[in-house]
Amino acid sequence: MDKENNGSPPSLMAGETRHGFKVLRVEKIAELRITAFEMEHLQTGAKVLHLHSDDRENLYAIGFRTPPTDSTGVPHILEHSVLAGSEKYPLKDAFNELHKSTLQTFINAFTYPDKTIYPVASQERTDFFNLARVYTDLVLRPRLLRESFYQEGHHLELADPENPESDLIISGIVYNEMKGAYSAPDTLMFKTLQENLFPDNAYAYDSGGDPETIPQLTYEQFQAFHRAYYSPSNARIFLYGDIPTADHLQFLAEMLSGFERTDVKSSIASQKMLKAPIYTKGTYPLGKEETSDHKTTVNCAWMLAENTAVKTALLLQIACSMLVGTAAGPLRKALIDSHLGEDLSPVTGLEADFKQMVFAVGLRGTDPDLASRIEALIFQTLQTIYEEGFDRELIEGTIHQVEFHGKEISRTSLPYGIILMSSAYHTWLYDGDPLVGLNFPLAIRHVREQWAENPAIFQEVIKEWLLDNQHRVFSILEPSTTHLESKERAYREKMARLKASLSPQELEKVRMEALALHRFQAEPDTPEAAASLPKLKLGDLSRQIDTIPTEKTLLQQLPALKHEIFTNGIAYLDLAFDTGDIPEDLQVYLPLLGKLSINMGAAGLDYEAMAKRIALKAGGMSCHLTAGNSADGNRNWQKMIFQVKALYRNIEEAVKILSDILTAGDLSQQERMTDLIAERKNSLHASIVPSAHIFAKRAAAASLSLPAYRDEQWQGRTQLRFLTRISGANHENNKDLLEKLLRLRSMVFSRERLVLNLTADQEGLAALSQATAALLEQLPHREECSHPAAIPPLAPQHLGIAIPTQVSYVAQAWKAPGYGDPLAAPLLVASKLLSNGYLYKHIRVKGGAYGGMCQYDPLSGLFAFLSYRDPHIAETLKVYRDAQVSLARERPSREELEKAIIGTIGGLDRPMDPATKGYTALIRHFSGIEDNLRFNLRVKILDMDEESLRRDMSDFLAKTVASAVVAVYGEETRLQTANAELAEKLKLEPLI
Repeated sequence: MDKENNGSPPSLMAGETRHGFKVLRVEKIAELRITAFEMEHLQTGAKVLHLHSDDRENLYAIGFRTPPTDSTGVPHILEHSVLAGSEKYPLKDAFNELHKSTLQTFINAFTYPDKTIYPVASQERTDFFNLARVYTDLVLRPRLLRESFYQEGHHLELADPENPESDLIISGIVYNEMKGAYSAPDTLMFKTLQENLFPDNAYAYDSGGDPETIPQLTYEQFQAFHRAYYSPSNARIFLYGDIPTADHLQFLAEMLSGFERTDVKSSIASQKMLKAPIYTKGTYPLGKEETSDHKTTVNCAWMLAENTAVKTALLLQIACSMLVGTAAGPLRKALIDSHLGEDLSPVTGLEADFKQMVFAVGLRGTDPDLASRIEALIFQTLQTIYEEGFDRELIEGTIHQVEFHGKEISRTSLPYGIILMSSAYHTWLYDGDPLVGLNFPLAIRHVREQWAENPAIFQEVIKEWLLDNQHRVFSILEPSTTHLESKERAYREKMARLKASLSPQELEKVRMEALALHRFQAEPDTPEAAASLPKLKLGDLSRQIDTIPTEKTLLQQLPALKHEIFTNGIAYLDLAFDTGDIPEDLQVYLPLLGKLSINMGAAGLDYEAMAKRIALKAGGMSCHLTAGNSADGNRNWQKMIFQVKALYRNIEEAVKILSDILTAGDLSQQERMTDLIAERKNSLHASIVPSAHIFAKRAAAASLSLPAYRDEQWQGRTQLRFLTRISGANHENNKDLLEKLLRLRSMVFSRERLVLNLTADQEGLAALSQATAALLEQLPHREECSHPAAIPPLAPQHLGIAIPTQVSYVAQAWKAPGYGDPLAAPLLVASKLLSNGYLYKHIRVKGGAYGGMCQYDPLSGLFAFLSYRDPHIAETLKVYRDAQVSLARERPSREELEKAIIGTIGGLDRPMDPATKGYTALIRHFSGIEDNLRFNLRVKILDMDEESLRRDMSDFLAKTVASAVVAVYGEETRLQTANAELAEKLKLEPLI
């Protein structure tokens, strides 16, 4: 979205009919630079919303209300299965074919508690309509083969198909995915709250599926669910981007042709208010080596107003954010300062993906006997807020945050259109106005008017919806070292009973059906089926690269990069401090220094006052560490990067806040430091089960390159162990910790270590440059490091790390060349070929894991295989070995290579929001990745042939296969079982 909105008049007018669609209304939202068109298909009743903008990343999404009536996970299994193939596109896995052979910038599907949405996005018009055409047909006219149901949902098979005496097991991709989800404490916490807050409607069930209930779903019920809900009459189609609305309508008329209006009973019943609170207790899995002390989580959650009650919903959003959204939030502060727990519960906050919103708050790292005191403290604090009111600066700061995030063009892992889509569905799904959440300037103006008329309005919200609201759940979730063991024992006993109940003929039928499924999975699509998908050709791809406007200059004699980009009135500043010569014994402290600096007091203000100040004047402030290799692989770089973003009117003050943090930060407040350490430790610990494949990759790669070693040290298990150790430190150790942090700060926060990165339009850059110059005048000069400690030897170890989970995460990593190496192009293509081909087929499709993938990271110098929520370990490592053999010995077909090349180019061309453009240019600068190097890489990818790819991969693997390192995160018994099968044993270690 770099072009200015030309302000042209809308192409369609409200009330007219075009291509069988009636235009219900047309509305301009100037602050988002969009024109919204709301329409209805007269023949089917399908609802359509197009947000027309100048963004060339066009998004198409078709969604349906899909309220579950049980926890078999039928909406989730159907979400996977409809994308397998349709009569028009009779493939076995059309989704994967689209994923690997298009320039898609996003392709996925989402199962929510009450809806299922299928979005795709692309920057190329032809590619976009290809994707949308196939997706629509897959969703509305799927084949829904029995084999797809077995593969994606569940089926029985023998652990060893050749041995009738082996165990009977359940397999299926969704089944294993949800076993992984049900191993995560966060999932179990919110599941308990959801089911008890909504005992009488669709939210009482898990649309994703409970692993204990999923096997109850029949193929016939699966088919019936699609017939019930997947009708255009139940569809809401969301569109975003620069393609004209009339073109979309012409396309949709073709897609909906042949369908008639049907009576779909999909409305979500509102939950009636409970007359008394509900109290629940449950357990979550804890590692066998961990103590259960201070590991309980206590949550209190309320059901609030309906999303369609727009004014009330916004007031609740602001009020809840004031309570817990920042360190200055009075409820957050009261809970943290009480020391009844270590930090806030991870489910704390407002949840709007229900018909009636939910607010939850609680403490993690507590004990069950403190639950009543926590509950009392919550209500005492709310009562005080009701009586005394909120601090005016806190109100202003919170409203400012709503304004800022409504204005910001943000594209991280999701397209900007998805963010707008999610906001629209919050009301649209329940037959409300889809635009009310998008017109934030109008909404904020109304809030300010309400506040001016009634200064106590937020206190009244607290009174009505929290203090007096009896519709709430109080939940205690305790750790259990036997949680998984008992579930696994119950599963084994259940399967043993089932097997014993089967006759030899029935058992043989199970075996033959499983073998038939494996044969189906192994068979390639017919040439006719493969040819049915619309495809791009290599000739359709541009050989030119996108560039980021960059001016290399000096500010106060320091190197600076400036990027003149349209940012919708928001300025972005990155301060990158070099940390390459920091002594080794202090490197592990760097992430903590960043967190404490941002979240403690400064310039005479305590942390609460600083939090208010940041909320009032900045859109966000953060710090992270990153490291990489140069493009030629001959050097590396390590940086600590502080980032701040602000509306143009607040640039000077926002940069001044960052200046105060860097030059006058106060790290001396011991209690606050203790709280932040616990918060970081618990957050890192909680992220392991949902993202254990990333932790496994870090563990495997740490011995292969310095950037990978730093990544593990700063973000992996090493950091978790460090935080665990210091979180239990006594007062004297805290004093030592403070001394180390102060020493480290004096080393890092200096002018000479700094590279500046500024992103905004011309007006913003001028203001940002002026404000940054003032910051630089305050920064001290460098304190030299005295003989940095030598980096420890990067000794490879094959690790098995025990975590409490029902599935495993398997990583294998190799050392790989850098961006400028001739092998970079074939490695990029090979990683795409394996991710969407061999690994996908053998680990996900045949193995039942949720994911199998290959990654090549030239900046870290790594090539890696990963599996996610995987029922296997030894079998997966065999797949990895076989994949290497296949890559080294077999030439891919020309068709498969072209798909991989197209997918690789699509990855290189992934669109970026303004902040990411500026940051990406900074990282390229550190690595010496010039545009000519990027162009040469692109050309090599586009010109690649089958034999050169095979030859290059054969040479690469021959040189590196001996250096491969394995790391597995999984349950201890599974690791031991795998070790009994593996020739090269894993060194088994506890997580902590």
